[in-house]
Amino acid sequence: MPPTKPAASSATDPRGGGRPLVTRRPLVDDAHFDVTAMVDLVFMMNIFFLVSWVGANLAELDLPTARHCTAVDTDTTVVIAVTGAAGQRAEVHLGEPRSGELVADPAEVAAKVQTLIEKGAGEGKKTVLLKAQKDLQLNQLRTVLTAASSVEGVKLNAAVIEKE
Repeated sequence: MPPTKPAASSATDPRGGGRPLVTRRPLVDDAHFDVTAMVDLVFMMNIFFLVSWVGANLAELDLPTARHCTAVDTDTTVVIAVTGAAGQRAEVHLGEPRSGELVADPAEVAAKVQTLIEKGAGEGKKTVLLKAQKDLQLNQLRTVLTAASSVEGVKLNAAVIEKE
């Protein structure tokens, strides 16, 4: 008796190859997750936070008080005093804080400071002493510092006025 072929079913190839028409999915998927981009992101975030933390802490740095300093010669020095409170308009005195000329108009500060320093340089005063009150912020001194540093050949010194 000749061998007989098995009957074709709807799940197998109708040509009789014995292969299924639709392949079965495996029971377990191989999950693959590439963490390279995440590791790079974590390293960049670490660097960012480290740099920003150091910068933020340096902004609040309290500098130590000076222990070794020398006094300037008042005969060869032009004195400019800046007083006031933080956040308010600073008062500029051309000379000592109580005896110097008070510059009332903020628009005239740069011109008067520069004129005073140039006049002092003509008289042989090659040093400028800027006395600033302890509570003042650097942006309140910007106009005076810019005007004082614009005169050639003059050495600029700074001092802090501490009021108790």
